[in-house]
Amino acid sequence: MLVLLAIFFISSLTVLIMTIINIRVTDVQVPIRYSGYGLTNFYRDRWYSLLSFSLFGITIFVVNSYVAVKLRLVHRGFALGFMYLSLFVSLIGIIVSALVFRLAGSSL
Repeated sequence: MLVLLAIFFISSLTVLIMTIINIRVTDVQVPIRYSGYGLTNFYRDRWYSLLSFSLFGITIFVVNSYVAVKLRLVHRGFALGFMYLSLFVSLIGIIVSALVFRLAGSSL
């Protein structure tokens, strides 16, 4: 259990470091949203809109860790299963965040 909580802590640090490295203050609008509808597929906004990706990721890491610790008090097996599932979702989130940051970086 402690190993999984350490992995969540390292994952949140990874998201924070990716944010610090990849987000640049600029006047150029960066793509923040994709949609298959409408005339344009990429919607653009200011650079600080990308901070919401990091804030969401770190919030999810903290909430998942808190819920897992609370679940461990009730049922250990269910808590471990929840942690493994949360770890898988978190890894997908890190990959998606990295791709969004790369897309935003290529538009500069």
